[in-house]
Amino acid sequence: MFKCKISTLGLGLVVLVSSLFLSGCAEKPILTQDGSYEILSISPSGRTQSELIKVTWNTNMAILQKLLLESSFVISDLHTPSNLQTPSDLKPSIDVPLMTTILRTQFIKPKRMSFLVDQKVLTLDVQSLQIEVEGAKVGQVTLNQTIILQGINNPNLLPAFQALKEMLHDKKHNH
Repeated sequence: MFKCKISTLGLGLVVLVSSLFLSGCAEKPILTQDGSYEILSISPSGRTQSELIKVTWNTNMAILQKLLLESSFVISDLHTPSNLQTPSDLKPSIDVPLMTTILRTQFIKPKRMSFLVDQKVLTLDVQSLQIEVEGAKVGQVTLNQTIILQGINNPNLLPAFQALKEMLHDKKHNH
């Protein structure tokens, strides 16, 4: 019974990831024509810092591709956020403001994409897409700076993002 559930889950993930690549949702996960991505950091006090991800010709592209793959998994099943809190959403009694980190991309021309939102397909022209990687609302997806949705809580997103940050940090210190 347990092996059946695992194989069913594995098959479901393969179908889901395959459908992302084969459908109009994304030829490649959130891939931009010019490869421009931005890391937006927002401090607890509200101070914002923006860092353009500069990928040079000798960059380990596998690290960036891993982050894009994990990001595409987050956006593969979206839901409209509910205002109701569940017990798992409740924070400890000590309320410490969190640093928020967002991965953002802007498309030069709007890119037609299809998303699964609340079990229905939503197709729209996307000009910008951002995913919260760290913070209080990890997996929150914002389309065109106005449509806010909740994506899949992907535990692999943050490690993939941290690997990219380490690679970028190492490149800055090696030049």
